Amino acid sequence: MIMKSLAIERQFGSGGREIGKMVAKMAGIPYYDGELMVKAARSRGVSLDLLKEYDEQKTGSILYNIALFANYNQDSRQSKIYSLFTELQKTIQSLELQGPAVFIGRCSTEIFHENPRVVKGYIYSSENEDRLRRIVKTEHVARKDAEKMMEKKDRQRREYFKFWTGKKWESRDNYDLELNTSTISPSKCAELLLEAMKQS
Repeated sequence: MIMKSLAIERQFGSGGREIGKMVAKMAGIPYYDGELMVKAARSRGVSLDLLKEYDEQKTGSILYNIALFANYNQDSRQSKIYSLFTELQKTIQSLELQGPAVFIGRCSTEIFHENPRVVKGYIYSSENEDRLRRIVKTEHVARKDAEKMMEKKDRQRREYFKFWTGKKWESRDNYDLELNTSTISPSKCAELLLEAMKQS
């Protein structure tokens, strides 16, 4: 039996990162998130500080950060923006060819959209209270700050996904599975995803 890879998009505070790590540990396969951006940057000789301005986790509007990146080199700003994302795509695809792995965010579900070797999943929580409790616990912030973080992070991820794919981040058409951590525990979500990865 050949195990598939897994690509995950997730609401902030849904437990998606935790679930991704669980799956990787259970399957004994690599887990990739932010380090993908580092690999992409190094392959193009781009400043890591500059890349962090551009990353989906950067505070503020992702489109504003893209504009900042574009202004870094006015003569070829469009080509630099898109060549950076192209390198990110190549990096992700190259890592998948090395064997099964778990990929978190960075439009990986869309990059692997037509790849039958990758299960595409979306992790969300139907109850904001569940998300807020998780954010308060994992980020060590007050509830008021957790509310702001939840709104901001989701907006950034939504805009990032829309900019690069032209699609709605939450659309069911993007994914093979959608798992609700308000009704299914993170450990059970991990089990379900792993089972899907084992199916031929």
